[in-house]
Amino acid sequence: MSDVLLYLWSSKRSYLLQGLDFYLNQADKRVLTQFGDLEEEAEQLARDEFNRMGQSAGPDADPGDYADAAWDRGINHFQMLTDLHNQLLLSVAAGLYHQWEKQLHEWLVEELNHSFPREIIGPAVWKANIDELLSLLISLGWDSGALLDVIEECRLVVNVHKHGLGPSFDDLKERHPNHIGVTSQAVAGGSLDFYDHTDLKITRDDLGRFYNALRDFWKAVPEHIYWNDAATVPKWFEKALNPVKDRKTPRNRGNR
Repeated sequence: MSDVLLYLWSSKRSYLLQGLDFYLNQADKRVLTQFGDLEEEAEQLARDEFNRMGQSAGPDADPGDYADAAWDRGINHFQMLTDLHNQLLLSVAAGLYHQWEKQLHEWLVEELNHSFPREIIGPAVWKANIDELLSLLISLGWDSGALLDVIEECRLVVNVHKHGLGPSFDDLKERHPNHIGVTSQAVAGGSLDFYDHTDLKITRDDLGRFYNALRDFWKAVPEHIYWNDAATVPKWFEKALNPVKDRKTPRNRGNR
């Protein structure tokens, strides 16, 4: 029987899932649900401003003189609230993603330390990016393509939110242009170059999709992932273990 390389026991899985649940539930409860009907709020502000200006205006004042000013304040209020809501959605998405990514690193280090020298494998895993970590799991026989596609979409959104223009923005613009406000008409009209990182947007539904994908990742990881001598491990993993004799044969951990 092949040796167990990675083990995700039930209490560990529950802990990881509960962490994601708590993060999003509290973000909703304490922040996101505070944004109700923004259009109605902006219209009410415009009405209040109009009435306030009317009370201070002289008897001969024309309401049209200050109606536009009150309406402009309502529009400005709506735009600023919409921007704030979007930035908070992006921040929550980033928090969820970074929590998941950090815990994936931690779990892999914890498990691989049982089979390989910790002074070698630990730094290598922490240095590896998310694509490299997932490539290791895939090489060992675990993969969930559609699930990983949504996580990759989340990663691109978070990277653009954090870094602005760059490779992630280019990938996002090509693969998920809706997140920068690009409609099918805009794509057909060839106007993609007019968009940049300041146009980045997600919806609450997008945030829910990202959360579900990160959560489903931990649900889908098998309890046991076995070492396969026939597996072609990624180059970064092979390179990290290069100084180790018999590096393709991990220490026997026994059955768990």
